Amino acid sequence: MAVTASNYAYYDGTSMATPHASAVAALVWALNPGCTAAQLRNSLNKSAEDLGATGRDTKFGFGLIRAKAADTRIKALGCGA
Repeated sequence: MAVTASNYAYYDGTSMATPHASAVAALVWALNPGCTAAQLRNSLNKSAEDLGATGRDTKFGFGLIRAKAADTRIKALGCGA
């Protein structure tokens, strides 16, 4: 099947965010296997790019997940920061 403008659809919500967030979490955890799941989640939340209203909100959550920013944060501050 050829990809055309009519082949795309718009979806949002947790069912669309979950696969992206879990893939980034797996990547960052693979780079930092000494971190616990809770530490990794904290680093992902703190390194997300804030969108919309300042801080966590109902439309964007913690913001746009950033794998490199999370990895850089862990390398600089450690898992527990």
